[in-house]
Amino acid sequence: MKIKYITNIDVYNKLSAKEEKTEDEADTLSYVEKFLKYKKNVDIEKLKESLMSTFKLSEEVAVKLIDLKPNNKDELIAVLNSYNIKVDDAQLDAILDTLQVL
Repeated sequence: MKIKYITNIDVYNKLSAKEEKTEDEADTLSYVEKFLKYKKNVDIEKLKESLMSTFKLSEEVAVKLIDLKPNNKDELIAVLNSYNIKVDDAQLDAILDTLQVL
């Protein structure tokens, strides 16, 4: 089975589009709404692809960065360190700049 990582906004969009939701789906939708950190007009899929291709990040890491939207180098380093990824200061700045569209 292939694992597909999806962002919180993808979960939100899929669940909010459903007319009838199970109790679990309603709970998940409520939970996800609390953590959405994006502007509505951002192309999340394009951003994810950009992070993956430009910075050679896995889909899992790109999705995590989009969901958490780190605001500074320390937050970004903490996320990247959890995946054993080390990057230089220039790349940290570039990743943060890329995430500013959120």
